[in-house]
Amino acid sequence: MDISLNTVREIPNYLTYLRLILIPLFVWLMIEPSRSMVYWATAVFVIAAATDYLDGFVARKFGAVSEAGKLLDPLADKLLVMSALVMLVAQRSDLYGEPWVPGWMVVVILGREIWVTGLRAVAAAGGTIIAAGSAGKFKSFLQMLAIMLLLLHDLRFPFLGTVTCQIVGLYMLLISIVFSVWGAMEYTTLVLQPKNQAGS
Repeated sequence: MDISLNTVREIPNYLTYLRLILIPLFVWLMIEPSRSMVYWATAVFVIAAATDYLDGFVARKFGAVSEAGKLLDPLADKLLVMSALVMLVAQRSDLYGEPWVPGWMVVVILGREIWVTGLRAVAAAGGTIIAAGSAGKFKSFLQMLAIMLLLLHDLRFPFLGTVTCQIVGLYMLLISIVFSVWGAMEYTTLVLQPKNQAGS
């Protein structure tokens, strides 16, 4: 029973490792992709995104939250999302030659992730591992859902006329940027405010 329970408690980390392994496969599929390869890349992304929510569920269900998981899980999320966004910027619309995602959105999201990763490093150096906050988790959910829609960019919603998955995905990504800034403010306050108070 103990061995079985210990194995179950390792599942969240195994799922995180799987997510990390799927990232280069996704990137490879998105290098000059055909339509079928985009669909395969979408399937890989969906599986990778699903592991994020599965590992969180198992960790909470069986009390399998570990220090390694707190560090690796958000790192895997960032690598997955940023890899997908970079590959989406590299794709061009057949009609207008525009990228599937505007570059400025990716720059803002990437800048936020670099800032938060730096804050995590500062906190880790002080012996504190910071888990993702509520705003950060909702931001990640919106980003992953937006990316799924953006990968299917030219498909249309039958009940929305000419509205494509790309349009809906871009609006979702824009909303996620708002939560990204909110989450970054939470991290900044959590990491830097105690130092300011200590120095005052």
